[in-house]
Amino acid sequence: MRWTYLELGLGAAIVAFVGMFAIVPAGQLFAASVQEAGGASGIARVLGDPVNQRSLENSFLQGGLSASLAVAVGYLPGVFLGRYRWPGRSAVRSLLLVPFLLPSLIVVLGVLDLFGPSGVATRAVPALAVFGNGLPAIVAANLLFNVPIVVLLTATGCEASSSDLEETAASLGGSPARVYQDTWAGPTWVGAAAGGLLTFVFSALSFAPPLLLCGAGSQRCYTVEARVWSLESTLLQPADAGVLALVLLVLFLAPALAYLAMVRRIRPSPGLPASRSLPIPWRSPAVWAMVATTGAVLLSESALLAAVLYRSLAPPGGGALGASWARLFSPATGDRLGITIAGAVGNTLLFAVGAAVVTLLVGIAGGFVASRHRGFSLPLGLLLFVPLLLSPVVLAFGLASLWRPFLGGEANVWLLIVISQSMLALPLALQSVEIPLAGVPRAAAEAAESLGASRWGGFVDTELPRVRTGILTASLFAMAVGLGEFTATYFLVTPTFTTVPVAIYDLTYVRLLPEADAAAGLLLAVSLAVYVVIVFGGRRVEL
Repeated sequence: MRWTYLELGLGAAIVAFVGMFAIVPAGQLFAASVQEAGGASGIARVLGDPVNQRSLENSFLQGGLSASLAVAVGYLPGVFLGRYRWPGRSAVRSLLLVPFLLPSLIVVLGVLDLFGPSGVATRAVPALAVFGNGLPAIVAANLLFNVPIVVLLTATGCEASSSDLEETAASLGGSPARVYQDTWAGPTWVGAAAGGLLTFVFSALSFAPPLLLCGAGSQRCYTVEARVWSLESTLLQPADAGVLALVLLVLFLAPALAYLAMVRRIRPSPGLPASRSLPIPWRSPAVWAMVATTGAVLLSESALLAAVLYRSLAPPGGGALGASWARLFSPATGDRLGITIAGAVGNTLLFAVGAAVVTLLVGIAGGFVASRHRGFSLPLGLLLFVPLLLSPVVLAFGLASLWRPFLGGEANVWLLIVISQSMLALPLALQSVEIPLAGVPRAAAEAAESLGASRWGGFVDTELPRVRTGILTASLFAMAVGLGEFTATYFLVTPTFTTVPVAIYDLTYVRLLPEADAAAGLLLAVSLAVYVVIVFGGRRVEL
């Protein structure tokens, strides 16, 4: 299909947006860092630093363990959700998005509230304290955050399998195991592997868990992301930080490409019958294993939310119920933060809405172009994945160094915060639109075009309404990223533009833990309220 001027313009606008606010700033940062570090010898020196080597090892260890366990835990629930029909299945799929959409700091504080020295779970079972510190705590946080993505991508792979092929294999006398092996095993494992790769990238680049879950010796748990932050902000070695960030980009390019390729394989094909969900064969032991693991995932998610809410009302050490909330809104806390907590909530919502608007505009435009030109899909997905590969720290540093002077300094830094949040939301938001678009037949759009409608008009009138769920999911991803984004925002904010996640970290850092727990409960309540509003406003949101 030939490119129209509109499609060329939209494609060029997306490339320019990512180029101006991610690639060019990061490229300038990398070039300056390599030059200042001394070229090839400087790169060798940075790579030879034992602390840097330890951070690389930590990234691969934490990412590998988290990804392997996430696939092991999430595969059976994914099959149960994708293959069988049962009451409440759609609601469960929507609820599974909640932990992934939670701010990372809430998940970290949830692990501490459950398994820390005064944790809800450890008070009942002291042996569970092993999950409250160090590597086990970091992996637990990564699992709570990422297992739902493995579940939902496995379910998507299951639904992408061919029902006709499965019926043919069964009619030829194939056993259930043989039918599974020959027909629907492949798509489900591709989906699970895609979720595992995404878990690996997110876990290997994690920032908050190594900082807050490793105690006084947190540097021994630093990932590359945390080490880059330390070099830049604490040790004042920006050149070394830039070189290490460049190494990070090179190392994680391969898993990102593999993830994008696997996601393409589990997209439904236009015109082919959708996979049909089956009644649950209750006599199968495998089904009971699926039910048990699905229940365990939901129970873990519920325990995390309940622990955060409980600790926000009843902090360790006693005190009146809700006293920590009163302290959170006190003038003393506002003086400590440089902004009232109400102001921080306002900033958080403002930035999240702005990021969601930008993300949806770019995501819908990208989905339109990719649906017309399938060959553009993979390059577009990789392009929008670049900000994640750069890491939020590098993205923020690049934006600050290149664009802050053009915007007039600190007064307009809010714009950079909105741009950074939208950049980090774009990869998954685009897929939430593009994956369902890939399964929409083009016949209706072609008919509209034959009657005189433009390609864009046919897309808006016939295809976009059929992927309303995907658009809602994209908006939810964008809002969630905006509400909970901490890493990039932390390096860009001034006290005037402080958000709730930054306030939580600042309160935790100065050991005002009751106030931090109350702020986490507040942020959780705001996040859940936004989730409910978006879901209630249309069809239930699923991946």
